[in-house]
Amino acid sequence: MIPKFLYELQPGDWARIINIEGGWGFRQRLCLRGLKEGDTIRVISSIRGPVVVEVNRSIIALGRGMARKIRIIKGR
Repeated sequence: MIPKFLYELQPGDWARIINIEGGWGFRQRLCLRGLKEGDTIRVISSIRGPVVVEVNRSIIALGRGMARKIRIIKGR
């Protein structure tokens, strides 16, 4: 599978986070929200506005700038 970025997924797609491109502060913010490398996520909304994902039974909204720094592989 070819790695993609989180913002490229459609609602209902499942993916696994393989890399977070950013510094320590950015990674820390995501970790505090419950997102880290290796997590499986489901996209709820990504058409307009923030990218809304479900991870570990929590719903998290990320700005598109943040979603552009998260590399994923589609599928569970």
